Amino acid sequence: MSAKRAGIFFASMAGLAAAAFFFPSAFVFWLVASITAIYTVWGVYHLIVTLSGLGQPMDPGTKLDDYPKISVIIPARNEPILGRTIEACLNHVEYPAGKKEIVVVADDEGGERIALWYQQKYPETVKLLARRQFFPTKPSALNDAMRLCTGDIVVVMDVEDIPDRDVFMKAATAIEKGGYQAVQVILHIGNTDDSWISKVFGMEYSGWFRVMLNGRFNMGLFAPLGGTGNYFKRSALKYVGGYEPTNLAEDAELAIRLRIARWNVAVIDARHWEEAPVTFNAWLKQRTRWFRGWMQSFWKYSGVIFKPAVVRRMGFAGVFSTFVMLISPLIVVLNWIAYSVTVYWALESAGILPQVTAGAIPFWSIIPLWFNALYYYIWIKGAKLEGIKVPIPKYLPHMFVYMNVMMPLASLRAFYQELFKPVFWEKTAHAGRGVRWGVAEKH
Repeated sequence: MSAKRAGIFFASMAGLAAAAFFFPSAFVFWLVASITAIYTVWGVYHLIVTLSGLGQPMDPGTKLDDYPKISVIIPARNEPILGRTIEACLNHVEYPAGKKEIVVVADDEGGERIALWYQQKYPETVKLLARRQFFPTKPSALNDAMRLCTGDIVVVMDVEDIPDRDVFMKAATAIEKGGYQAVQVILHIGNTDDSWISKVFGMEYSGWFRVMLNGRFNMGLFAPLGGTGNYFKRSALKYVGGYEPTNLAEDAELAIRLRIARWNVAVIDARHWEEAPVTFNAWLKQRTRWFRGWMQSFWKYSGVIFKPAVVRRMGFAGVFSTFVMLISPLIVVLNWIAYSVTVYWALESAGILPQVTAGAIPFWSIIPLWFNALYYYIWIKGAKLEGIKVPIPKYLPHMFVYMNVMMPLASLRAFYQELFKPVFWEKTAHAGRGVRWGVAEKH
């Protein structure tokens, strides 16, 4: 982070501390009023999107007059399950063999050996890009792999993915017949029973992809990409300049540039089966990376998307929905403040705590708590729509901890890294147990 931004941050914190010290009642009132206003707008927006997202996602069908060539990019670093992913693309996903191309970009010797074996066995289909001098981020690997792609459609697929059998057909149909330049499939977590974290993660993913992204797309709002299961028209990806190598949420950042170019991401009724982190440490590293990437995009685009020329290109709804995504790391931290203020107000009203704020906390400060219930509903409903069985009473405490403890911790950790650390990639390890072939075939 630049010294200028750090200076702005510390100056802002000093100003808020001074206001709280010299004008405590007024400070508390305006703090509560601001948080309540933010949460109210946030909650109403997400309620509308949720209602739109409950409908069935778009099914583009699988009927093609001609089959465009598809290039699948698989970035891999220290991934022993790479062979399974290559096999899935070669032999599991239905698409003409001569129209599939797999480009593996490997940053380790083990991945190179696996990919090289497949390249020798399928010389017309599998390509290996072995990197020695590289900037170790996923988007830089994707940019390098793009140079080897010859397909009309480019697919970004994480190494733990197992795609549904018809996903190539559906995505190609959406691009060729639907006229979309970018397509996002629904990501479905397959290892929800490994731990309570993977269970709640699966609920969150279901709520996000099946409900929220579906609703955003249905309403013509900005729909960010999800990191994997991304299908692009290669000419469109080239037009917007590919990926930003230093952004840690390269998917969302790319989606912003696609929207500025007047292209939105289509969400279709097709799935990649994914693997969720099982432990807190693994989850924290992954979520920190995502939040920091959104912060990077906030610094980059907050001064751009509100310019009149950009607003005309994106549309007001597109700008607003983009801004909502960019400030998400801030919102999860505000949860702590909102809960603290509400609890203090309740204890103060009951006479348990002294009247320090002199009645500055209004009764409507409880509003943010009610809007938080909406997000629990989104996760629960998304899980139901995606067929994830969740005993709700058992997992409500876990959901509360996940949303109101783990999320803010990841956001604060991301903000600390953005202030004091250079860009680096905290890799998520994948054990390969998240998806079972039988399950993927039956879906």
